Amino acid sequence: MFFPAEASPSKRADDPLALDTFVCEVVAMMRMVTPPLAPFVDRLPLPSRLIATEHDGQLTVRIRAGEHRFHRDLPASSIWGFEGTVPGPLIEAERGQPVTVEWRNELEGPFPVSDTVAPQPTDADGVPVQCLPGLSGGEPDRHTAGLTGHTVVHLHGGLTPASYDGWAENIFAPGQPAVFHYPMDQRAALLWYHDHVMGITKFDVYAGLAGLWIVREDRERDLGLPEGPPFEVPLLIQDRNFDLDEQGRLTGRLVHKTDPEVMEAFAPFTVVNGKVWPVLDVQPATYRLRVLNGSNARTYRLVLLGDGAPELERITQIGTDHGLLRTPVPVPADGLLLASAERADLLVDFSDLAPGSELTVLNTAAAPFDGSSFPVADAENAADLESLLPYPQVLRFRVVGEAKVRRPIPRELVTDYELPAAEALARARRRAIALVEHERADEPSMLTMRELAVATDADGGPRVSVIDGGETTRYRVVAAHFEDMTTFFPMLGEYEVWQLINLTGDTHPIHLHLDPFQILARHPIRYEIPEDGIGDRDLAATITLGRDPDDELDHAIDENERGLKDTIRVNPNEIVEIAVRFTTFSGRYMYHCHILEHEDRDMMRPFVTMAPELMPFMA
Repeated sequence: MFFPAEASPSKRADDPLALDTFVCEVVAMMRMVTPPLAPFVDRLPLPSRLIATEHDGQLTVRIRAGEHRFHRDLPASSIWGFEGTVPGPLIEAERGQPVTVEWRNELEGPFPVSDTVAPQPTDADGVPVQCLPGLSGGEPDRHTAGLTGHTVVHLHGGLTPASYDGWAENIFAPGQPAVFHYPMDQRAALLWYHDHVMGITKFDVYAGLAGLWIVREDRERDLGLPEGPPFEVPLLIQDRNFDLDEQGRLTGRLVHKTDPEVMEAFAPFTVVNGKVWPVLDVQPATYRLRVLNGSNARTYRLVLLGDGAPELERITQIGTDHGLLRTPVPVPADGLLLASAERADLLVDFSDLAPGSELTVLNTAAAPFDGSSFPVADAENAADLESLLPYPQVLRFRVVGEAKVRRPIPRELVTDYELPAAEALARARRRAIALVEHERADEPSMLTMRELAVATDADGGPRVSVIDGGETTRYRVVAAHFEDMTTFFPMLGEYEVWQLINLTGDTHPIHLHLDPFQILARHPIRYEIPEDGIGDRDLAATITLGRDPDDELDHAIDENERGLKDTIRVNPNEIVEIAVRFTTFSGRYMYHCHILEHEDRDMMRPFVTMAPELMPFMA
C-alpha cells in the first residue's frame, strides 16, 4: 500500500483527530488501488492484417472517425483511426518489395478527445489527478476541440525518401489524399505508422492514429521463427483515460489530461491493442511477441509474474527497434524497459505450463520516468500514486489446450551488423546536443534540444563547458528551436558520433528518423546551471564527466540495447553516445524526443542528409 509521507500511520498514532484524517486518506488510497474496471475480462484483440504482396504492393488506407469499445464495461468511445479502428491494420511487407500507400484522409466530425489541464495537481484527498478519470475540474480546451482532421503519416523506423517520411508540416486536410512510396529496402523489423502533425501529434495519436507495420524476409523464416497467428502476436501498448458523467460513471470519452506540475499525460488505464488490461489464451508452446510502447509519454518496465513470483527466465529477446540482434539475450533482471516508441521482439516459452495456468504482465516503471529501478520481486506491489502508477496491470496470459513442441531458439541470429571500427569512429564528425527544460511562468515548460558547436575565443555569449579529466571543451549554442536554421548536414556513408547530454530530471527517448544507429556509451555526469543560465536560446552550464554523489543510476548499456536502434533512452545525469550513419536518401529529416508532449513543445530539430559531392557547394 502506498502512503503519502504526511499520511504515515506512525505520525498519527498519538493524535486522534489526525488518525481520523489518516483513515480517510487510506480509504481514498484504497479507492484508487481498486480498479474502476475489472481487469482481464476482455480478450486481447489482434489488428486486421493488410499483406502488401496480396495487393501487388498497392494499398489504400482510409483515415476515418469511428467508434471503439476499450473495455467490456465501457460505452463505445469515439476515435480517429486508420480504417476507423484502434489500432489500425497491421501492414505486412517483404524486404525489397516496394509498397505504395494512399493515405486517404476521410476524417469528419468533432475531435474525439477532451483535452484539459486540471487546475490542481491533486484532488481533495491528495490523489494525483492524473491517476483519476474525468476532467478533475479542468475545462476542455477549445482549440483542441476545434481540430478538424489535418494529418500526415510517419512510418517510424522506415528507410524512406524524405518526401514520404511524414515531415510534420507537410499536412493534408480531410478530402486530400496523400500517396507515399516506401522502398522497403531494409532489414526485417517491427515498425509502426502514426500521425506526425506539428504541435498536435500528442492529440492525434491519443485519438487513435497509430498502427503496426512488419517487414519480413526469408532470413527470419530460415531461423524457424513464428510468423503470423497464432504464435506471433503483435502488442501495441498505450495508456488512456476516460471522462465521467454527472453520476461519476465512466463515459468512454477519451480524456487527455495534464496538470500544473506535470506537462505530460500519464493516463491510468493501460491499453493493449485497444483493450484495457486484456487476456490472451495461449497454447503450451513458444510464442513470438512483437511489442511496441506506443504511449504518449509513459515508460514501461514489463515484468512477467506467475503465482506472484517473477518468471522473466521464460522470456528471450531476439530483436529490437530495427530487427534481430546478433544473438538472443535475456531481458534485464528487473524487467523489460521500453520508453515511448521502443520495440522488442520476444520469444516466450509457455510449453511446460498446464492448462489453466496464468501469467500476468505488470508495469513497475514510475512516471515521469527518471531511470530509477524497482525490485522485480516486489512487482505485485508496484502501485504507487506518487509515481502516477495506480494500476500496474498490463496483460494476462491464460494457458489452454494440449502441449505443443517446444521451439528451439537459435544460438546465432544474424551477422549483418557490428559496431563501427575504431578507426572509423576516430575520424567521425562529432555532434553535441543538450537536452534542456526551459521553465516558464504561467505556462508549460519548453523542452528543447540545444545544438552545440565548439566555441572560439572570438565568440561571445554564454558557454557550455564539458570537463573530461584534465580536458575542457567549451561550446556555444547554435540552434535551440525547431524553426532555427539547420546546422546538422550529415554526409551519406560517413559515420558520425552524436552526444546526447541530458540536463533535465527525466529520461528522454530520442528518436532519429531514417537510418538506425548503435549505442556506444553511457557516461554519468554531474552538472551545474547558474541561475538564469537557461534562456530562450542561450545556455550556460558546467558539465563534468563523473558520477554525481546523489546519482543512483548505473548508466550501463543493457544487452538488448546493443542492436540497431532508432530510439534511445537518455537518462538524467547522463551523456549517451551513438554512432550514426545515413546510407541512402538525401533530404530533410528530423530527430526529436518521442515523449509526444515534449516533441510538441519544441523538443525537435531538423537535419539534412547530403551526398558528399554536394557539400563543397553548401554555403
